[in-house]
Amino acid sequence: MTRRLLLVAIFVCAAALPLSAEFFSKRYDFVQERWIKLDQAVGSVTVQDVQFEFPSYIGPKKLEIKGRNTAVVNVKNYGTAAMRIHVAVALFDADNNLVACGTTGSKLGSTKPGEEESFFVNFDYVKSRLSSAKYFYLTVETEPPF
Repeated sequence: MTRRLLLVAIFVCAAALPLSAEFFSKRYDFVQERWIKLDQAVGSVTVQDVQFEFPSYIGPKKLEIKGRNTAVVNVKNYGTAAMRIHVAVALFDADNNLVACGTTGSKLGSTKPGEEESFFVNFDYVKSRLSSAKYFYLTVETEPPF
């Protein structure tokens, strides 16, 4: 009976997973205030590029007056179906310390076929060492809307 219950639990968990979900994660060198060309496919969605905008770190000292520290991630859906897109960015310094991270994604809607969309990943809380970032990991998940 226990084995049968285990098989049922596995089946239920597997059935709950989106059938056509895709996942991508890769490390890139960090560059501030310039577009970084990626052209990385995640299923039918392509992550085109990313730009880090850190207005509080422009100039000789931390100003904290010009806006939010953000990564702008541009994607395009080349598929035939709408997709929900979720993005995570983690920045690391030369000593492999995590210095910032953020997530965002499709909230209410989805990215339609042929549509381009920009996702804004904000680094709001842990950010005192943003200026020491040397590389980052970008993770993107896609799935059909529910």
